[in-house]
Formats: sequence, C-alpha cells, structure tokens
Amino acid sequence: MRFRPAVVLHVFLFFFLAQNGETKPSKIQIHGGEGDARWQWLGKKVQYQVHHFPGQPGVFIKDMRRGWTIECNADQDFPSASLIKIPIMMVLYKAQAEGKISMEEELAIQKNEKSRGSGALKHERVGTKHTVRDLIERMITESDNTATNMLTQTLGLNYYNAQFAQLGLKETNFARKIMDLRKRDQGIENYTTPKEMGYLLEMIYRKKVVHADEMLNILKKQKINDRLSVAIPPPWEIGHKTGLLRNTCHDVGVVFTPSNDYIICVLTSGVRNIRRAKSFISEISHLSTVYYRELTPQTADEKSVWPQTEKEPSSISPDSDSGKSGG
Repeated sequence: MRFRPAVVLHVFLFFFLAQNGETKPSKIQIHGGEGDARWQWLGKKVQYQVHHFPGQPGVFIKDMRRGWTIECNADQDFPSASLIKIPIMMVLYKAQAEGKISMEEELAIQKNEKSRGSGALKHERVGTKHTVRDLIERMITESDNTATNMLTQTLGLNYYNAQFAQLGLKETNFARKIMDLRKRDQGIENYTTPKEMGYLLEMIYRKKVVHADEMLNILKKQKINDRLSVAIPPPWEIGHKTGLLRNTCHDVGVVFTPSNDYIICVLTSGVRNIRRAKSFISEISHLSTVYYRELTPQTADEKSVWPQTEKEPSSISPDSDSGKSGG
C-alpha cells in the first residue's frame, strides 16, 4: 500500500466513529480445527473479547504445526507504529547478505535523527557512534526511535519500500520516519495488517529469510513485556515486538511451547485508554495460553502466570513505556 489521498478522509472517519463507540462489528473467522472443540472454544472466547473491546481490534493467531488460524480484521490496515521495525530489520539483514551494508559499520548520531519516545540514544551526544548490529538490537528490544531513524537514513525510505514489496508485502508501507508527527498530522502514515505481521514472523520462524536465527534471538530479547508476554508461562518462550502511538497499541510474536508453536498478532486502533488496550492484548494471549496448555503436559518448572479462568485478569503489570510513543 502506498499513500492515497483518500486515506486522510478514511482515517478521520474511522477515529471519529471509534471515539464515539461506533466501530463496525468485528467477526471472527476460524480456519481449520473443525473437529477440535477447544480450538473452536478459543475462537469464541476471542470473539467475546473483541466484541467488548472499546476500539478497533485486529487478531491473527496461527498454529505453526497444523496451519489453523483464528482471524479478526486480519487484512485491515492499522497504523503500524513500531511494528514497522520488524520488516526494517529484515531488509537490513538482506542488505548485509547482498554486501550493501556491514553489521560492524559504525554510524554516528546526527542531530536530525534524534527522536523522542522510546529508547536511550536520544540522550547521547551528537557524533556518538554505534554499529549497525547494535542499532538493530536497540531498535527491536528497546524500540529505540533514534536508532530506527539512523538505520532509515542509511538506506532511505524508497529502498525500504521496494524491499517490502520484494518480501511480498502489499499493505505494509514506510511512508514517513518514525515519530514524524508533522507528516502524520498531514495524513501520511505507516500501515500494516495483522496478517502481514504474521506472515513476516512466519518467514523468520521457518527460516525463509537470511539470518533468521539471529533475528529471532533479537525478538526473544524484547525488553517491553507488558502485553503478550504477560500471559506466557515459563519455560515457554516468546519472540515479539510491540508498537505504541496515540490511540494505537500492538504486540506481535512467535510463542514456543513444548507441543505446538504459534504466532499471535494483536493490533488495536481508536483506543482512548492505552491501559485497556494492553489488557485486551494480554487477555487474547492468555486465552491462547489456556488452549496450548491443554496440549502440553505441565512440568515441575512450569508456573501458571494466570489462573485457569475465562475471566478478564484483575491486574496487568504497570505500563513500562507509559507516556512514550513508538514502543
């Protein structure tokens, strides 16, 4: 997807309706698992949460062994916020493999690359140098916006968009730099969909792209863990990336369990209460955990993070990136 003039009107109408509690009904689609009553139960419970969410949700859950999916607005465009950093990372590793950049190349912070929001690099002096490898890790694990701008400048928006198309992305675009709020106010926005985020994660999971193992390890080092990962019990693992902007809150990831691994992408827009959005994302993750726990013999080391209940959790961990954007 590229910037379209009609997008401005579409975004205005969407947020107007969302703020007035008039978002269109969202219907769950369950693909596969017709003979699995628990999978059908999971779909119905996700539908219940979606129906009661005060905003516009998007959900994409995929069982990696059986290919079954549960989807809600999975093909709908959402402002990508910091989810855009996943395909940016993928393009950078591809550029390294093609000899266009080196992971050990050092980039110096420029004044115009410093950005508010997530990350610590905005506090460092102009001229401070970091390797491309370090910037990628900061971009993903800390959602550092300054690191993202430095990496964006290295290859340019046009290059990234061309590479996104080569990856097979049709809706995910890179129309403006991270935290360029002036352009956002002009209606120029970065978009993605829950399904395309799931598609990218599956490419990494199945090693369909270069340096997939390294990228997955970076995703597993994520430091913002107040959404999907809240409901993931040890020793299960999750590699994931969050996104946060005004009225927008996301988390997408791959969960590794002893039985079946799965992809889970939960995106939200038109949100007035970010804490409520984080709770919604955590609850969808919790429901998925309940389903996959049934498939997994519990070990002595496994602790239940959530009670085995279908009710909404009474408490969520404090907003680790409260007051920040781009996380």
